[in-house]
Amino acid sequence: MKTLFYVLKDPSNTMDYFHLFLNVKDLRKKNYDVKIILEGYATSVVQKMSDKNHPLNAAYEDIKSAIAAVCKGCAIATKSLEAAEAQGLPVIGNLDNHVALEPYIKDGYSIIVF
Repeated sequence: MKTLFYVLKDPSNTMDYFHLFLNVKDLRKKNYDVKIILEGYATSVVQKMSDKNHPLNAAYEDIKSAIAAVCKGCAIATKSLEAAEAQGLPVIGNLDNHVALEPYIKDGYSIIVF
C-alpha cells in the first residue's frame, strides 16, 4: 500500500510530530511505501528537528529518508531552505513554487493530510 503524509502542522507541537514519526516508522517496518511532503510551517521541521538537542531528533532522523518533498516556497518563507538543501532533501516547487499532489495521486498513493 502507498501512503503519503501531506504535512502542514507547525512543528512546535511535538506531540503531533511524535505520532507522525511513530506511524511512518511503523508503516515502513511493515513494508508500506510511505512518503512525506512538508508544506507550510511543516517545512521548518528540517531545521528545528535536525538539531541534536531537539527531543525528537532521533525520531526525525529515523524517518527523514521518507521525506519525498520539501515545499520550496514555504521553505523560503520559513527560512528552512538552506537546512533542507544541506540535508540533501528534495526541495520541490513544481506547482507555483509548491508541491503538486497530482503525480502521487496518479501513482496510487492514499493521501493523509496532517
